[in-house]
Amino acid sequence: MEARAPPLESLSRHHKQLHAHLLRRGYPFQPADYPEPDRAYLSVLRAAVATPVLALTASVCLRRAGLPVPGRRAFPALLRAAARTRCADSVGSAHGLAVRVGVEDDGFVGTALVGAYGACRRVGDARRVFEGMWDRDLVAWGVMLDSYFQTQDYKEAFLLLNKMKRSRVVPDQVILATVLSTCGHTRHLRSGKIIHTYILVSGICIDARLSSALINMYATCADMEMAKKLYNGMQRKDLVSSTAMVCGYAKNGKIEAARSIFNGMPDKDVVSWSAMISVYAESNQPSEALYLFKDMQECGVSPDEITILSVISACANIGSLDKARWIHSFVANRGFCKILSIWNALIDMFSKCGSLALALNIFNAMPRKNVITWTSMIAAFATHGDGRSALNLFGRMKSEGIEPNAVTFLCLLSACCHAGLVDEGRSLFKCMVREYRIEPKHEHYGCMVDLMGKSKLLQEAVDLIEAMHVIPNVAVWGSLLTACWMHGDLELGAFAAKKILELDPNHDGAYVILSKIHTKSGNWNNAREARGVMRVHGISKETGCSWV
Repeated sequence: MEARAPPLESLSRHHKQLHAHLLRRGYPFQPADYPEPDRAYLSVLRAAVATPVLALTASVCLRRAGLPVPGRRAFPALLRAAARTRCADSVGSAHGLAVRVGVEDDGFVGTALVGAYGACRRVGDARRVFEGMWDRDLVAWGVMLDSYFQTQDYKEAFLLLNKMKRSRVVPDQVILATVLSTCGHTRHLRSGKIIHTYILVSGICIDARLSSALINMYATCADMEMAKKLYNGMQRKDLVSSTAMVCGYAKNGKIEAARSIFNGMPDKDVVSWSAMISVYAESNQPSEALYLFKDMQECGVSPDEITILSVISACANIGSLDKARWIHSFVANRGFCKILSIWNALIDMFSKCGSLALALNIFNAMPRKNVITWTSMIAAFATHGDGRSALNLFGRMKSEGIEPNAVTFLCLLSACCHAGLVDEGRSLFKCMVREYRIEPKHEHYGCMVDLMGKSKLLQEAVDLIEAMHVIPNVAVWGSLLTACWMHGDLELGAFAAKKILELDPNHDGAYVILSKIHTKSGNWNNAREARGVMRVHGISKETGCSWV
């Protein structure tokens, strides 16, 4: 993704400042009067460091003024400026110039080229430059590895790390910490353990950064015993390690252990506060999340985007419109309304708190909308049973050129299901598959079966299930079973119940309805058998059930 161009006023101001700087340095230059051109290039590159596009323009001006091309000292700085523009063409032009003047074999220039291509997400070009380097030091290896990490090409990163070790180049703590972080992101515990063993065998000093990375890797990969052992062995427990332990315990459902670590932290930053608030928000303890958010404010720690998103989620789960209005006011007063993800979350929150009107107000007030925005508002209409409005909004979405995704269609099908819009549901399902080439998932099929079942189109529902490209799951058969019981098709209902029990032999709801079907059909032996199995499973009363 290319960087956004700076405003014209900013460029004009920088251009004037740079022009004054060049005049002080003797611009226009005569080659004979300026025997060290690299100093001139470095000078203007430093002067325009805040505006990389201007820095490149200034370098071109120097060449046109008669200055020789940049040398080995100036080229890395020039490439760094090109990298900051995120413009691959600029990097390619600088690369071509480096080849023409014969500095591409320089280690510093090569490393800068690798980094510049990596910054532009041209990892293939970065690797070709890297492989062509005669002298690859630790920095060059680190820059190449980082290029793979930035593009999330973890497989190639691990292969390069192995090649690095075979080349007898010992990675430093920074590289190893980055690799361990990648193991955590990919949940690749085995690779993480191999790196840990390599560190111990190689006698590499485990500093604070590396120790934190090891703890974070084990905690993220759910090996809390090892994470706890390393954490307890730290002489000084830093924020990163403590926060990793909080998140690790939380992901394993040990909320009290997470809170214990959190309470024992002498200093807490916004990351640690956000982590603990998120733990409560995601663990169905929204009230605790809001209490902790209040404590955070009292401690004078300013929330960030992650904090606010967790608090909005907590308000949505509580379902209190008063709290929803409060967090909306907080967001507006603190300037968070410029963040698109927060706007989207507010739509969902107001919808779940029962105010479709306020959700729509947020939607209409948004200066910029993405597919999540439109989908959130469609979901709000669906939740409130307003299928027609959901379909009309979808029409607006298409007219504005926003391409729907699988979640958008799931919300639309749900809206049709709530409103009983069978023809519209069929049309949307076909549109999803044929026009947008989106492969239906179990959830889409479940909505369609539910829609047809409620409209007593049981045979059409069965035909759709038989045509599914994936194996029907409990939810799909459950939708059919509910429809069969609702409309009195006992034979098909018994068939659907048996399909559910084949997939989940301990499914309580299927046994309950199957027993009722047999009783209503007069199949007393089968009914007694079903009730016997219910007693074995401890199903003593016919409670409500969910097929999800």
